[in-house]
Amino acid sequence: MMFIVKDFFTSLSPSIFDFASPVIFSFFGDLLSEVLERKQLFSMAAFFRAFLDSPVGPKTTHFWGPVANWGFVAAGLADMEKPPEMISGNMTGAMCVCSALLMRFAWMVRPRNYLLLACHASNETVQLYQLSRWAKGQGYFLSEKMEETKSQ
Repeated sequence: MMFIVKDFFTSLSPSIFDFASPVIFSFFGDLLSEVLERKQLFSMAAFFRAFLDSPVGPKTTHFWGPVANWGFVAAGLADMEKPPEMISGNMTGAMCVCSALLMRFAWMVRPRNYLLLACHASNETVQLYQLSRWAKGQGYFLSEKMEETKSQ
């Protein structure tokens, strides 16, 4: 912090350090850095208070809905270890459509809900991967490989 203060003062007036002794700078630099740290703590507290009281803060469903929806993403990530035969194509497809629609909703609603958008974008990615695993397990991509081998 002391170097930041020194750089700040040298950018304002480089000649101020030509005559100042290190003792004077040490005293005033430490004092100023302490004041800046306190100001930073107050600004962090103000930022946290503003977040708590915001329209998408933790006092609203715009916050807790997306937090709960991260469970879908976690479940999809946990299902990646399971064999493709256990994946339901209908349910995975429905989850893909639902996440796509809710991504648009999160973008269009006012105030914009970026937490919900990130949650459903992540869920869309996971579910599309699961859907591709299911399709490979069902043999939907084998016909392309068979056509390639027949043509060679």
